[in-house]
Amino acid sequence: MLRRIFMEKDKAMININKRSFINVCIILLSLMIIAFILTYLVPQGVYDRGINGEIIPDTYQLLPRDNLSILQFFYAPIGLLLSSDGLSVIMISLFLFILGGFFTVMDKTKGIVVIIKKLVDRYIDNKHLLIRLITLFFMIFGAFFGIFEESVALLPIMIILSLSMGYDTLMAMGLTVLAAGFGFASAITNPFSVGIASEISGVNILSGVLFRLVVFGIMYLVVSTFLVMYAKKLEKNPNKSLTYNDDLQKKENLTTDFAQAIPEEKKIFKTYITIFIILLAFIILASLAQLIFELEIPTIILMSITFLIGGLAAGYLINKDFFLTLKTFLKGVLAVMPAAILIILAGSVKYIMTSGNIMDTILNFFETILADKPAIVGVLGIYLIILIIQFFIGSASAKAVLIMPILVPLVSLIGVSSNIAILAFIFGDGYTNVIFPTNGVLLIALSIASVSYQKWFKWTIKLQVLTFILTIILLIVAYAIGY
Repeated sequence: MLRRIFMEKDKAMININKRSFINVCIILLSLMIIAFILTYLVPQGVYDRGINGEIIPDTYQLLPRDNLSILQFFYAPIGLLLSSDGLSVIMISLFLFILGGFFTVMDKTKGIVVIIKKLVDRYIDNKHLLIRLITLFFMIFGAFFGIFEESVALLPIMIILSLSMGYDTLMAMGLTVLAAGFGFASAITNPFSVGIASEISGVNILSGVLFRLVVFGIMYLVVSTFLVMYAKKLEKNPNKSLTYNDDLQKKENLTTDFAQAIPEEKKIFKTYITIFIILLAFIILASLAQLIFELEIPTIILMSITFLIGGLAAGYLINKDFFLTLKTFLKGVLAVMPAAILIILAGSVKYIMTSGNIMDTILNFFETILADKPAIVGVLGIYLIILIIQFFIGSASAKAVLIMPILVPLVSLIGVSSNIAILAFIFGDGYTNVIFPTNGVLLIALSIASVSYQKWFKWTIKLQVLTFILTIILLIVAYAIGY
């Protein structure tokens, strides 16, 4: 098994599985319907907002009922694209299209074969160490730089690496999306969650960083141990994999021998490693610019440009045929286009709730019930509030701008520090990114990996329950030590 790698000869590198696509569409349409029904049941109201869209506390007021029509329900996807969230949806979709093109070119030019061959040759006798190192890599970038959706870029490579090591597609998801998601939530200097939340709260981003480092260490041990234990389980009995049959089909269709000589192997390896180094440099520079100079440089745009230019340039340098490279690239773009529909449907759930003027009502409800509660109850209540809002608003920065202005005066009322409020915020914001079906990044990853949401939920739910219990304990400890 370890001497084989799997490559598909007739299709694009990234393909959206039809069955998974339909299943996720059904889930998202159901959530849209539920959100639409709620607009008829929940009172409508709004807060006044500041220049940047932040809520002004104590300004909530009820509105005369003006229910959404059926036509407005069907208009939601279009309305989303025309709303303030539309640009983000378009950028994520374009990034995915370019990603599909890049990896299809990389596939056809043997780039993936070469990179996976290097990794397997080096770690053939210590696979568990490789699992821990990859997990640490993705978690560090999530915790320090807010990398999450960018992890999808390496999922195709990780799928092939995982299969070549005798594991399954779920392991590949765990090494990338799961690890990055948990790193994002175990935020240390993550500019999109702890950074914005700290700024709104009026505290330095490094305030309370030592406790967050402890949290990161605990969560790294949890995730890496979860993945290593799963690896041992598959080593004993590969049939235990939830994706066993699907992976068998992949292995039947996709086979290339590792031992087979590859022309210009060194050139191919250097070309793609250079691209990934440039990509990594852009991510780090963009994150540092946000942390140090407060310059907002969309990482996803830099990554899109790098993958677009890098993919076309690499294909030309290796194939010496630009038109063949362009044709291959476009083939990859077309293969992932259905994923844009999933992103739009996921965003439409939030759009329906905000258009129906019930999102602020939900926030006001939580603010009211927490105002006179004991401090520790208030802290845990804040955590639960963020968890609920997270289902509808996946963006950490959007949630921070929306919710932190309410939480800042609230934590003063219940007598706890801003650091605990920020900790509760990042806990509620991040870990469920990798299980809530409204998260666009998770939906894209599942589609690329051809894994159904039901299988993913079954595989990760125990980890999520353990994480929920651990985070509650950590919040209680933080309160007890006066964090």
